[in-house]
Amino acid sequence: MLKIAFPHLGYCAIPLRAMLARLGHEVVVPPPISRKTIDLGTRYGPEFACYPLKLGLGNFIEALEMGADTLLMGGGIGPCRFGYYAQVQKEILASLGYKFRMIVIEPPLGHARQVLAAARELKGKESWLALAEAAWLALFKLRACDDIHRACLYWRPRVVDKTGLSRLYKKALAAVDRAETPGAVREARAAALAAMEKLPQNAVVPPRVALVGEVYLLAEPAANLYIEEKLGNMGIEVVRHVWISEWLKVNIFLDFLRLRRREQAEKLARPHLSCFVGGHGQHSVGETVKAARDGLDGVVHVYPFTCTPEIVARGIMHKIAAKHGLPLACFSLDEHSGEAGFVTRLEAFADIIRANRSKKEAVRHG
Repeated sequence: MLKIAFPHLGYCAIPLRAMLARLGHEVVVPPPISRKTIDLGTRYGPEFACYPLKLGLGNFIEALEMGADTLLMGGGIGPCRFGYYAQVQKEILASLGYKFRMIVIEPPLGHARQVLAAARELKGKESWLALAEAAWLALFKLRACDDIHRACLYWRPRVVDKTGLSRLYKKALAAVDRAETPGAVREARAAALAAMEKLPQNAVVPPRVALVGEVYLLAEPAANLYIEEKLGNMGIEVVRHVWISEWLKVNIFLDFLRLRRREQAEKLARPHLSCFVGGHGQHSVGETVKAARDGLDGVVHVYPFTCTPEIVARGIMHKIAAKHGLPLACFSLDEHSGEAGFVTRLEAFADIIRANRSKKEAVRHG
């Protein structure tokens, strides 16, 4: 039995805990990302490393201090530096005197042998069927969490009691976490969606903005300064097309079966950015095109400071946004990002969106 830990990524602790516990491991979930987590990662991580690397490093240090002996981390390929995170974190933690083993899950395409070796370590004495069943339950929980989060983004600008919605959201995720079968997960999901729909609502149609950028900053509220909640509380609906369950489907399962097809965002980006630049850079461009095509009111772009793929995308996105008269706000975030300035920029962006909307409605009504 392993005492295994992993870095936080939104609510991914829920499916990961379910899978690893089913395989007989003791799951050590690090504390939620806090100022202490950020300080630990910043103190021991390279100064110009990506923000997600530092946060993950802080998570690992806290987990090791809680008694973890095994760390689970993802790998990667291409220009994005994510593929180096595990190696860098492993070296730093070893230099600090921690004793542990690290299991790295590489992308299946071209790394089938490494993926199978990691899977063998995770399943331990359990059968391959048990591993498949545990992974299926985890994926089922992840999809349910994604659906609940998507519904929360839709309802937040529309409901009167936003604090009540936040409580309901946390309660729903806790119910999914407690569920032990796919049927119970399905019931928790359905109950949450029905409860959200029953909340008292405003009679307004909120502006809609696309939230695009690097996947970690999209999925981890502590890293993006809770931008989705802030925009929703300002009366703006956040539209996201990058979800962890969909990302796993494309980059893990379809890649493993060699059935991957080009995604819609990649197709839309090709006239503007024809090659893969790493991470979600090409997706960010494609999602900006999609936002303009679908008549959204603006685009918000979040990415870690020094993230090369998203910096490449940003310049192209500005041209696309200017061409379509689409407000675009770009946020480069790291451990030095301040709450006050961040909120001020968001409020200014919200004012611009509402002003643009008023002008369009005035023109439409003559």
